[in-house]
Amino acid sequence: MKDTGKLNHNRSPLPLVAITGTRGKSTVAWLLYQMARARQLATGLWCTSGVFMNGHLLEGELHPWTAIVRALVAGELDLAIQELEAPVVASVGLPEASYGYAAITTLCGNDDSCLFALETRYAARAHEIVARAVHPMGTLVLNADDPAVLELAERSDARIVLFGLHPENPAIRRCRETGAPAIWCQEGAIVANRALWEIGARTASQSLLRSEKSTVLVAANTAENHGEARPVDSQEWDNGPEIQLLDARDAPCTLGGTLTFQIQNVMCAAALALALGVPLTTIRAVARTFLPNPAVLPGACNLFPLQGRDVLIDSARYPWMLRPLIRGIRQRNPRNTFVIVHDFPWLTTQELHEVGRILGKIRGLIIVYGAASEDRLHALREGIVQNPMPPVVALQQSLSHALRYALSLSRSGDLCLILADNALDAITTLERIEFEIA
Repeated sequence: MKDTGKLNHNRSPLPLVAITGTRGKSTVAWLLYQMARARQLATGLWCTSGVFMNGHLLEGELHPWTAIVRALVAGELDLAIQELEAPVVASVGLPEASYGYAAITTLCGNDDSCLFALETRYAARAHEIVARAVHPMGTLVLNADDPAVLELAERSDARIVLFGLHPENPAIRRCRETGAPAIWCQEGAIVANRALWEIGARTASQSLLRSEKSTVLVAANTAENHGEARPVDSQEWDNGPEIQLLDARDAPCTLGGTLTFQIQNVMCAAALALALGVPLTTIRAVARTFLPNPAVLPGACNLFPLQGRDVLIDSARYPWMLRPLIRGIRQRNPRNTFVIVHDFPWLTTQELHEVGRILGKIRGLIIVYGAASEDRLHALREGIVQNPMPPVVALQQSLSHALRYALSLSRSGDLCLILADNALDAITTLERIEFEIA
């Protein structure tokens, strides 16, 4: 990470973007990457699935990323995006004032119990390091719905941009009243204020995104070219200080606007894109077509249509991650829901009880696969029956058996949720069964 370069506080920051958080960082990184690609920007990305340059996966990680940063410094690239893992950042650190842009997606949401976990303490430390690594002339995007993330605004010298699910969130309301940059959801629509757009307008006018200097060019006629090659959208702001980007329901990754954490991810990526000067037309077009690709985002709410059913694969690991997922599924109101789940071996029995209580809110069937102990099955079941009308619980020996069982019972209009301990295995299993029944 030391190859990001040590920039003097008095120099303009590079268009180098850091993205971190306990959930959503990969989705945000890929959304922003696709927005940049659609804008015809020469862009590099280092994420959990590898290092990419203009749509191509490069061999290795550290060596190609070093080459990307050097190209960025030399003006041969327009943008570089780096997804940061908390344990690495907390252990190694980051050079201060090295990033022009950063985003912190979430820590625990509003779940205070999450704050005491060792993994969370590492993440909190990493988030503070990332906040301080943003150049004073740079932009830091923060989740206003997460108090532990929001408080980082006081620890950074960078320009702060907030995103939140409701216009009456106190921090968002304060931004709207004072003219500070923000993006939020209002009556189902994602809305940004002029202050956020003006950051990008200044970025474009100062040529921080140096498309004309790039020696690595993106083909103008690719399928990803959704946007117009123009730096600003000033005519769209003629009617007032706020503008609707898109209806959240039009972003397919939100499952018709029901998955609030995906709405937050779209807002976070849109905030970064606006601050980088990406046109509204590009942001809208990408948001309206983006779905987490299972090849590069396994377990990130991957959606598979299967003979009238929806199969959703997610890697939620903790109760606080499950709550918004189950809430969104219930709001979507499928005919029946089939949940395929393991015994979450990293959770305590008390946490597993809470998982059961959350899953027990669905209407349908819960299928537990694998060799779970009696104690853990008891904790899960005890949580499930806390609900007024708990679903039936069935046991299967493997993920393959569980999925086949669920598909044999489900019909068109049903939803099958796979909470996988290994998302890649779940995707491979589903694709194999899909091929067999095609």
